[in-house]
Amino acid sequence: MNKLFIATTVLIAGLVSCNLSKKSVDTTAEVEFTCDDKITYTSTVKGIFDARCTGCHSGSKPAYGIDLTTYESASSVVDKRLTCVIGWEDNCNKMPPSGGQLSAVERQQIQCWIDNGKKL
Repeated sequence: MNKLFIATTVLIAGLVSCNLSKKSVDTTAEVEFTCDDKITYTSTVKGIFDARCTGCHSGSKPAYGIDLTTYESASSVVDKRLTCVIGWEDNCNKMPPSGGQLSAVERQQIQCWIDNGKKL
């Protein structure tokens, strides 16, 4: 019984020290993205806008006059400037201004939507 206790303790200690020595895994790593015709306003972009943009860009007085709540309004105002602001490029406002930058995949999805003709 004593030997079993010692063996179990040594095994547990070994497992714990092994886990402590491992580097932490980066869970924020970006997923590989492929642009295709499946990226539409309805399937993808509206969800991004709703989650990250329409808090300011909606209502009777949307920020900067940019309303992203419907396909019609979003597709009429989205242009190359959007790539600049969501990419946090120099000489552009950084959007969204709070909550952190959109992920690389979200930015690529929006760019894909634009490049493919802003499909509904």
